[in-house]
Amino acid sequence: MRTFLSRTLVLLSGALLLGAAVEAQNAPDGGATRTLSIATLAPAGSSWARGLDAANRELRRRTNGAIALRIYAGGVQGDESEMVRKMRIGRLDGAAMTGVGLGQVHRPILAYMLPGMFPNADAMRASRLALTAEIETQFLAQNFVLASWGESGGARLFSTREVHTPADLRQTHPWIWRDDVILPQFFAEAGATGVPLALPEVLGALQTHRIDTFVAPPYAAVALQWSSQVQFVSEGTGSLGIGGTVFSKRAWETIPEAQRPMVREIINNYSQLIGRNVTTADATALATIQTRGVRLVQQTAAERTQWQSLFGRARTRLVGVISDAAWMDRVHNAR
Repeated sequence: MRTFLSRTLVLLSGALLLGAAVEAQNAPDGGATRTLSIATLAPAGSSWARGLDAANRELRRRTNGAIALRIYAGGVQGDESEMVRKMRIGRLDGAAMTGVGLGQVHRPILAYMLPGMFPNADAMRASRLALTAEIETQFLAQNFVLASWGESGGARLFSTREVHTPADLRQTHPWIWRDDVILPQFFAEAGATGVPLALPEVLGALQTHRIDTFVAPPYAAVALQWSSQVQFVSEGTGSLGIGGTVFSKRAWETIPEAQRPMVREIINNYSQLIGRNVTTADATALATIQTRGVRLVQQTAAERTQWQSLFGRARTRLVGVISDAAWMDRVHNAR
């Protein structure tokens, strides 16, 4: 199924998910290092974590140790809504987040994750590129700097039962990310009752059968151990999850002005590299989980038409919830 939920989470991200904490050190010339504290939900050892740990090393090398990152991985700073709150009050400098987290800063960005908005990942990327400058200005108006975009893989529907049509969802107990505003409307339109949970609660809820269905990219589902609790996964998706690395405007302005373009360049370059790596990792993860007994659910053309109809109705429900119709149209038509 060409599932909409280009997420990620799930995951899980784009986000741009960083590795283990890096402590502040003195610069080689004796000057004090400017250490930027960044939080992420990404588990240590994931592609996101390894990639951005490399970005941190490059940042320190290019600035001769004058700028570094202190990275809090694995959700130790709370869910993404809590990360945004901490950035607002100065307890964190930045965060590498999924699209759900970006929506906590500026909700209209969630138009990129509306069900059925884009026919494929290239269309989404083209729209994103066309509107990036405007979106960055919108983030600045909220006192945040969008330093880079990220991608977190193609979302799929995982479940303990076969889900071929929207009607099948009515028999499931799907997870709804507590910070999300799209999934509740989608499942409501399908007639399913979702279970709101923070991301770290999902594995336990699967193990205790409180939920039996979730949406995530295959790589994230494996990394978070969720895929071990289900038996079915939907067929291909036509879109990718978005994410990004953001800093509070206050923290960003503590970086010397002459170094800000370089900091943005390094983070953005590694974000793009991570996106490519995650795409490959998604394909590998999907093949791996099928060898472990998770069956791929393939749908007929008629069944896919039913999903497209549901996606359209869900988008209509979300007009006024995430943005007005005019912005949704601009995002769709900018591709």
